[in-house]
Amino acid sequence: MITLLIDMDGVLTRDKEFNPFEYAPEFIRNLKNKGIPFRVVSNNSTRSPNLIVHKLRVKGLPLNLEDFVSPVGILPEYLRSKGISSVFVIGTRLLASFLKDEGFNVRESYEVDAVVVGQDKEIDFLKLKIATSAVFLKKAKIIPVNLSRIVKDSDGLYFPGAGSVAQMLAYATQYKEELPNLGKPSRDFIELALKGLPREEVYLVSDDIYTDLIGAKELGIKTVFMTTGKYKEEELERANFKPDYIFHSLRELENKIFE
Repeated sequence: MITLLIDMDGVLTRDKEFNPFEYAPEFIRNLKNKGIPFRVVSNNSTRSPNLIVHKLRVKGLPLNLEDFVSPVGILPEYLRSKGISSVFVIGTRLLASFLKDEGFNVRESYEVDAVVVGQDKEIDFLKLKIATSAVFLKKAKIIPVNLSRIVKDSDGLYFPGAGSVAQMLAYATQYKEELPNLGKPSRDFIELALKGLPREEVYLVSDDIYTDLIGAKELGIKTVFMTTGKYKEEELERANFKPDYIFHSLRELENKIFE
């Protein structure tokens, strides 16, 4: 039996407002009705898994919390394991509130244990100055919520992902530690996503060649590239990457699964 790990952005949802592609709700219902094991996996760093699943359900996607995995859900445990209690957040207010609720001291100061880096559409000079000073002056750790390089916005334009911002901070401060990868396709994330699911034949379905599919192939996971998101098929040649399958819609993917 196959098991699907299904990316959210660019596969199930078409924009940053969590609006699903037209066929996405029916696709999820059909997987459930046919008993195809799956989890929706996302590197979304804007809010907690609870809030994302609620938003998706409101938008019509029939998902439960156990169907969804994101690095934000892993983040608190990771921070505690590193002895981190105070953080400066480059990210959304929802991410900062989530960390406060989890018991962390979220400060607007460079005097912190770590800089948490998520997606932030309100990033500005002051945030970058505080983050840089925290790492350079206080030896704060850089903790990206994910290592995404580039993100497609709702208007079709692109901006640097959390991984790119974290790399910039590391370069600026001559940070020597390896940046952790809490998101897909890190081994720990994939292990969590597959918990309780069959592992005989696992496919990662994603629109992200660089962040998701290349790493998944290195872990021995089969790869499905969807052209519905940030990259078009021509990007495969530039990346020198050949996925196991290429599909242009969820209907095409479903037809292959159920054939």
